[in-house]
Amino acid sequence: MRFLYRSALAVAYLCVATAAAFCNGKIKPKVLILTFFDAEGEIYLTKSSNATDALDFRALRHRVPFASPQFPDLHCTADGDACLMTTGEAEIQATATTMALLADPQMDLAETYWVLTGIGGGAPDQVTLGSITLARFTVQVGMSYELDARELPPGFDNGFVPQGTDSPDAAWGSVYDAEVFEVSAALRDAFTALVDPARVADSEAAAAYRSKYAGVPAFALGAAPPAVHHCDSVTSDTWFTGALLAETHKKRVSTWTNGTGIYCTTAQEDGAVLGALVRGALESRVDFGRVAIVRTVSDFDRPYPGQSVMDNLVNGTVGYPIAIENVWLAGNSIARGIISAWNQTFKAGIPASNYVGDVWGVLGGTPDFGPGRVSGGKPVVLPGAKGQQPAKTKRSMRRSRFQN
Repeated sequence: MRFLYRSALAVAYLCVATAAAFCNGKIKPKVLILTFFDAEGEIYLTKSSNATDALDFRALRHRVPFASPQFPDLHCTADGDACLMTTGEAEIQATATTMALLADPQMDLAETYWVLTGIGGGAPDQVTLGSITLARFTVQVGMSYELDARELPPGFDNGFVPQGTDSPDAAWGSVYDAEVFEVSAALRDAFTALVDPARVADSEAAAAYRSKYAGVPAFALGAAPPAVHHCDSVTSDTWFTGALLAETHKKRVSTWTNGTGIYCTTAQEDGAVLGALVRGALESRVDFGRVAIVRTVSDFDRPYPGQSVMDNLVNGTVGYPIAIENVWLAGNSIARGIISAWNQTFKAGIPASNYVGDVWGVLGGTPDFGPGRVSGGKPVVLPGAKGQQPAKTKRSMRRSRFQN
């Protein structure tokens, strides 16, 4: 009995000394930063000990069941207001870890802001090495039929054909509801204001490399110093390089967002995370209006004049160090801003001024792109929801190529 009493006192003391959310309650962060591979996560932990304005993510740690075996732990500040998680690279890892977070009974993420922060390739007509980008759309460009470039039919300018169609210029064919996700532009704007453009990291090596793009007028932004931009990401596990593929995916982003999206960064995980978060929102686990996509540029998606595409792919990552540095700058700045203005601004949320959700509109509203609207503007209600009937989805939206 004396041992049990002393143990209870020790637990009670621990709850007072650390965050109460890690004791009898749940983990309820105001902001959750997602990174995707080791260096992106480690910069936050390293800065925790050597940067004066850094949030300290070393204070508390929680193992998330079913998370990546390589990155099993959620790292949080002592008060539990901000947490950090690394998912592992690529779409499979990102989806699995996000779902693990959503399913963890210790997590209360209903009011949490999700800030996706990672590096990626960049289009030199929109951004440069080290640039910080905040997106409104992510487009899954890998959802295509692919024809070998040596066997293209007459009239084809590339070998990527939207699934369910017979032309690279077709807008939509089969719809899997993972082609496009749209997040809040108002939240993007609010987060942009929290990042000081004067602090964006640069380097002599990056400046020298980007100067090679200065001779092309269309690449003026690619030759300029890094800045903060509003433009959009593409999701694909296939790393690509070269002007032809870059222009192909640029066209896909524009077509699939009704001309609103501006392709500027490449990523492996953005759409994968957002696909999981839509499902979390349907279960009332998260607020999809509290999601932001932040990418920093480590390399260019196409070579400079006279450079081979293979050299660009293998040797073009001179922006990697500053891209990692700016991942932390953006994520830490946004997280600190959320926490400091929680009661005044962020607890109530930033009302979205645009459609927010997936292609089919399952969270409600009318998509401003694509052939969605399966829910007629109303949120889909999942079977078993109390007091409501589930909405019917239009299975015919997903047309099979085997149908007549």
